[in-house]
Amino acid sequence: MKYVLFVATDPAGEPVDETPDAWVEKWGDQGVRIEGMPLTPPAEATTVRVRENQVLVTDGPFAETNEWIAGYDLIEAVDLDEAIEVAASHPMATAGRMEIRPVEPLELGPDTDNVPHSGDEPASRFLGIVRTDPAAPPFTPSRASVAAWVREGRAAGLYLGGEHLRSVEDATLVRRRGGELLITDGAYTDVPESVSGIVFIDGEREEALDYLSRCPMARSGSVELRAFWRDFS
Repeated sequence: MKYVLFVATDPAGEPVDETPDAWVEKWGDQGVRIEGMPLTPPAEATTVRVRENQVLVTDGPFAETNEWIAGYDLIEAVDLDEAIEVAASHPMATAGRMEIRPVEPLELGPDTDNVPHSGDEPASRFLGIVRTDPAAPPFTPSRASVAAWVREGRAAGLYLGGEHLRSVEDATLVRRRGGELLITDGAYTDVPESVSGIVFIDGEREEALDYLSRCPMARSGSVELRAFWRDFS
């Protein structure tokens, strides 16, 4: 089963000298880790919402929180127990916190699959973090509208794939504090909005924002555009 691991910061985290390199190599060699990338800070994010047919684009993340997503990893684990083992061995389980989210495959029809890519990282420039919004007017995107949006993006070279996640009620939070492994139900941060999916977006920033403004999920929630951090020098 596939799981998305959200690597999140935590002001209460403990210092670690270890980098994720050994973790990436170990789980990659075992065929568990599929891909992953760090993200630029949320101060560089842009959030897109659509309310009453008005596109609202704001600088910054969806909300000001002490914990924020610093990166993601996609893994293929036998079950949740193995996913917990993988997350618990990540250095950020000590320095931050790891949220485990089961992937829920969403069949949208022809020409909507993820675009194949080679290597560890996605080929796109941006990650779109799709979130729910309990304060938004009721709106349920149809599967047909989502499929049409995906096909539009694929045709334009903007949409390279995505993962639909099961409800945040199925989230598992993993932390290490004082050498003790802490496993709890729930998300990386306690806010009404929860992550419902991720989307890989390519192109220039303005192109990506324009494409996200037509995202059906932006009507019932929001999409936070975050750039992948690629400067490892």
